[in-house]
Amino acid sequence: MADPTSTADPVALEVDEAETDTASDTDSFASTEGSSTSSITSSILKYRQENGRTYHAYKDGQYVVPNDEQEQDRLDLQHHLFLLTFNDKLYLSPAGREGRQLHNVLDVGTGTGIWAMDFADEHPSASVIGIDLSPIQSPFVPPNLSFQVDDIEEPWTFHVRFDFIYSRMMTASIADWPGFFAKAYENLNPGGWIELADIYPITSDDGTLTKDSATHEWVTKLLDGTKMIGRPFDGANKYKEQLEAQGFQNVQQVVFKWPQNTWPRDKKHKELGKHHSLLQYPRVANELTVGRCLESRKHQLRP
Repeated sequence: MADPTSTADPVALEVDEAETDTASDTDSFASTEGSSTSSITSSILKYRQENGRTYHAYKDGQYVVPNDEQEQDRLDLQHHLFLLTFNDKLYLSPAGREGRQLHNVLDVGTGTGIWAMDFADEHPSASVIGIDLSPIQSPFVPPNLSFQVDDIEEPWTFHVRFDFIYSRMMTASIADWPGFFAKAYENLNPGGWIELADIYPITSDDGTLTKDSATHEWVTKLLDGTKMIGRPFDGANKYKEQLEAQGFQNVQQVVFKWPQNTWPRDKKHKELGKHHSLLQYPRVANELTVGRCLESRKHQLRP
């Protein structure tokens, strides 16, 4: 049996010296690693407006990242980055491969729905459900795909069990990951699969991400802020042990490297860094920490 924790890029990345003139102390990398349902009503479409951005109205405040056009563009670019990382594969698990039949599939936190649409096209015999707190998905979808405004942290009320549950970039979105894994386990068919693709705090190959760097200070404050609201963004570090504790078997963890910009010499990692640098994680995260997390602190301090 393969080592359940493996690194897709085991060799330390080398710096492309030609890129060092434009590099900064952000030259490090991040690692990557189902409820009540509502019909779309006018109240759900009345998004909260805050600091020039809009946020979901259903369960207002539960998800801390915006849902406006700017964020939707970022999510679609992020989808492309995952395709580059996974060599044009939508997912890595054996689900639906080698003769395994997929009947019902759940995409948790579907966002713009781009992954669900691609998956539904790729598996036309499967019925795919994408759920999100924001109804921002395209109405033009494959016939085997439907979207629901749904809160995955509420009791699940689906009328089917799933053969595959997929979750991507949901860190800092779910407060109770063991509870989520318990619901997923209960709602999977025997032999079904769950796959999660997520990030955790920035690290570095060579120790250059020092504690006195601005990047380390930023990521530390971001982690502190998300802990303050009970949704820390370092949860991916515990997914494997939490899945195994729930009873999932053959849990595999594969770590990929996402450079922050184009500093690596390796061609593929340079391309990943180019796209990763466009995702504006610092800007989104700063809005998250300064806006929502500090607002939470203000509420906590009220007598």
